[in-house]
Amino acid sequence: MVPKVGYHSYTEDTGVKLAGELTGVMVRLAGELTRVTEATEENPNLSSEVQSLKKKFDKHSKQLEQSTEMLSQLQSENTVLRDQNQARSMACNKKSRFNTQVRPMGNLNTPNPREGTTDPALGSGVAGATREGAENPQVHNLEESDSEPESDKETPAKISTTKSSMTAYLEKMFSKRFDAMQSMVERLP
Repeated sequence: MVPKVGYHSYTEDTGVKLAGELTGVMVRLAGELTRVTEATEENPNLSSEVQSLKKKFDKHSKQLEQSTEMLSQLQSENTVLRDQNQARSMACNKKSRFNTQVRPMGNLNTPNPREGTTDPALGSGVAGATREGAENPQVHNLEESDSEPESDKETPAKISTTKSSMTAYLEKMFSKRFDAMQSMVERLP
């Protein structure tokens, strides 16, 4: 198997080696032909043998030229196919980069389960409405946060502390989600 890295230079090196070998063979054959021609002049009986060698030499020369042309044609076709393959690979990589599954956003009224708290029931809040296919997912169900305190023991200070921690949590989650959406938008073509 041919290694991917440096494949273009590998095929060029192979073509150069083959062309060099073929040129060497042609030079040797031409030298042999010259030597045989000189020997034929000294010995007229060898002329028919020289003629057959000349025919073989011409035949091999034509085959060599055809092989060289075919090699250069195959190299150019290989270059075109490699470029097409690279373009398709890049397009596929670009396309697969955007084929990510987006999970529905959780309920913003409750902390994220990954942050050490529990997840709300599936049917409550914005996430529940979105999962159930509500007509307007922009409408938020704020009944949970608007309700009266459950016990008489809760003081206004405790309520404000709870609200400020919830606000901090919501700001943190919003910031994370916004950054994620912004990075996705930046990757768009």
